Amino acid sequence: MKKDTGKTRYILLGLMSKRPQTGYSIKKSIENEFRHFWQESFGQIYPTLKLLVEQGLAETTETETVQNRRQTITYTITNKGRAELKQWLSEAPDVEKLRYEILLKVSFGTATDLDTIDQHLDAFIGRNEKALAEMEGFLAFFGGLEDQGCEQLGSELTALCGKYLYTAMKDWAVAAKKKILDQKELEHETKNT
Repeated sequence: MKKDTGKTRYILLGLMSKRPQTGYSIKKSIENEFRHFWQESFGQIYPTLKLLVEQGLAETTETETVQNRRQTITYTITNKGRAELKQWLSEAPDVEKLRYEILLKVSFGTATDLDTIDQHLDAFIGRNEKALAEMEGFLAFFGGLEDQGCEQLGSELTALCGKYLYTAMKDWAVAAKKKILDQKELEHETKNT
């Protein structure tokens, strides 16, 4: 069983503040909405849900589904949980930590050939284009909900951040490929002179 990361509790409380959740629906919400910038495993979610209930920050309701006779446990945030979430939201966020393996490979790229780094950059561009298309899709979806009030504003703002980040990373990779091409041409000219 994984230990609670410290932030897991706030993600769970935040999701429960929107609506009651099952452990499965929480995992799916994280995978669908947050996967580009945050991950949580079932090994983190379920122990943290149990802890939130023990601390009086959430409560459970059990229902039996008729089809497969399984018990479904739904978690709901309590007033105490809302107060803790509100307190956490008022605190300054931790400094973001950037971890991109591609940057390590580029940094140490002189230990291999430039074609290898160029291929890594091509794949990186493709991943960022795909993620950028997803962000554009989210933004189009949220744009259609403007008359719904501010319920989706936070999700829209995170998608907007994703759009800018993925655009910047793609643009960096395109510029890096240009520099590699320039370096290859320079090396080719040097060999031929």
